[in-house]
Amino acid sequence: MSLARDIPNVLASFRTTRRDMWDWGAVNSYAFEAELGASLLADMADDYGAEGVIPVVQKAIASTLRVLMRSDDSGGLIQLVIRQLLNLHAELCTQSPPAPAALSGWIQKQQFGELGEYFSVDVVDYADALGAAGIARFEAHLDKRRHALTTPFDGRPDAEFTHDDEWHARHAVLYNLQRLAVLHGDEEAIVRTHGGDMPRAHLHAAAAEALREAGLPARATVIAHEGMTLPGGAHQQQECGELWAALAIETGADAADAASEVFERWPTASNAEALQAASGQNWPAIREHAIERMRERPWELIAYLTDADDLARAWTEALRASANSKSLHASQWDDLVGRYSKIDPVAVLPVMAQLIDDRLIEANTRAYPGAVRRMTKLRAAARAAGRPEIADDYLADVRRRNARRPSLIKRMDAAGL
Repeated sequence: MSLARDIPNVLASFRTTRRDMWDWGAVNSYAFEAELGASLLADMADDYGAEGVIPVVQKAIASTLRVLMRSDDSGGLIQLVIRQLLNLHAELCTQSPPAPAALSGWIQKQQFGELGEYFSVDVVDYADALGAAGIARFEAHLDKRRHALTTPFDGRPDAEFTHDDEWHARHAVLYNLQRLAVLHGDEEAIVRTHGGDMPRAHLHAAAAEALREAGLPARATVIAHEGMTLPGGAHQQQECGELWAALAIETGADAADAASEVFERWPTASNAEALQAASGQNWPAIREHAIERMRERPWELIAYLTDADDLARAWTEALRASANSKSLHASQWDDLVGRYSKIDPVAVLPVMAQLIDDRLIEANTRAYPGAVRRMTKLRAAARAAGRPEIADDYLADVRRRNARRPSLIKRMDAAGL
């Protein structure tokens, strides 16, 4: 076989004439074939060399985007294929760099075209392939695009969200200025293009992350710390705080104090783990205080304790939270029940029963299949624990309480319950 003979076959994986791409099954089938096609392209590069496969990958990206534009890809399957192809393209260009002019033109065509409205094509990923001359050409073309904008643009994020005819072009210019600043390690340019000197928490988070990527932790630490108290959503301030603590841990600069401050403000499982890592030998002395702080967010406390493999304490705290009307999400209970059943298989049975009752509070036939599956698991767990009567008594009580729900009773009968 030769590359020329393989190309039509592999490109067929990214094309379809189906007109029902609004249907989940059709989208899933197409995405499956396209994903296989992406893997075949990687294999072809190994067999025939990257140089000849790069144009094929570009055609595959274009074909897949056309299919995406007429599909209901709410599950993101086709988008994942395009992301896979873009990653492969950058990798192959690094292995066998195309002519800088051609590569620079292709990158900006994608960024400023329809693809760029949905996907990021990062010039940093192509830095090695472009080389110094290619980067210079890329910047020159970008400067022309910037000056072609009809509205003044200072190369900074909009203070307020705006959406006009040039929004996409302006966004693409700004994104490139940001990534080029990171590529060059230009501290002031990173801060300016990311809005790190503007009074917005989310902009400080973005600037600090970019500074961190560029290997400038000192300025990143300052910017992240400032963002903790700036206007913005609570989650944006929290992002700044957690980044600040992470930078402190990475650099060793007052790591314990930073982690403690962040945890006290946002007592989450991940922040508790960061505090534990930063505290070292002092952690046992402050662990109980940390647990007390997380009790106001029991889902975070249980997540921390289960990750720490302290299942006995996690079980106790979960029951305590439930008694105080601060119960957990059903999925977290399910995880905890599965773990704790290995320690005390009888103790989990009442909780399993309560999770069934929670599903049956309202007469909703859509909840019945899940409830019956849980009943089956409860009976199996009770038998395995040597206490089958617990499940038998409970199931009899469910039948009594739900005698006027024939759909539920019918499902229980079908399951032998």
